Amino acid sequence: MPDEKTTLDRERIKSLLPDSCRDMEILVFDTIGSTNTEAKRLVSDGAKRNMLICAEEQTTGRGRHGKSFYSPEKTGVYMSIVIHRELPLNLAAGATTAAAVAVCEAIEKLTEKRPKIKWVNDIFLDNKKICGILTEAVSGDDKSVADSLVIGIGINISTVDFPDDLKQTAGSLNDENIDKNVLVSKITEKVIAYTKDLENPTHIEKYKERCFVLGRKITYFKNGETLSATAVDIDENAGLVIKNETGETLTLNSGEISIKI
Repeated sequence: MPDEKTTLDRERIKSLLPDSCRDMEILVFDTIGSTNTEAKRLVSDGAKRNMLICAEEQTTGRGRHGKSFYSPEKTGVYMSIVIHRELPLNLAAGATTAAAVAVCEAIEKLTEKRPKIKWVNDIFLDNKKICGILTEAVSGDDKSVADSLVIGIGINISTVDFPDDLKQTAGSLNDENIDKNVLVSKITEKVIAYTKDLENPTHIEKYKERCFVLGRKITYFKNGETLSATAVDIDENAGLVIKNETGETLTLNSGEISIKI
């Protein structure tokens, strides 16, 4: 008999969600290519309800900038939340930061661990990445506006064996007994709450509290050039405010840089 804590179960997740999420369509898979890809397919096919899609394994998990996300069976949670709402694309990055806070708060609620955030979309514990977030906008004729948001979240719960290229940077919660269904429901509840009003976000201060990049020296990449700066703030639209070596203050968005600490 499957362990109700370590095996995803649609009915348990549904029962754990608050009334504000009860109208969501919930799909659970043992194995899937990518929860984000499936979510976008369903939206393209005309799905109108908010959705939660989660899986025990992804065979073609996706990260940002075309990278893959390692998603082995039974040792993690891989999920996508679909929210149908019109939103200017310049505010869509707020959904990523909202999801990052949601993941941290859920982990903090269920464990004694205190994860940190690397701007803009990675969750770290003990200096290793345990979670990645990929937000994708689905637009109609007006490409400056998102009609739907697909927020993909992959969390390493008890993953130990990583590919060689990830062994130095990837980690996990190292908790085989965490209740996956409670974790998924808590994250979903908080993502739905925080994304209701991205025009006036309520989660940014919580994001800043957990963002270990602030105050640190960083290198960033822009227009093919490697530059240095200090990260000083996160603005209300999830932009990273930096001060470069000439003392100029700039705001970077998630679409134009990657950061190495």
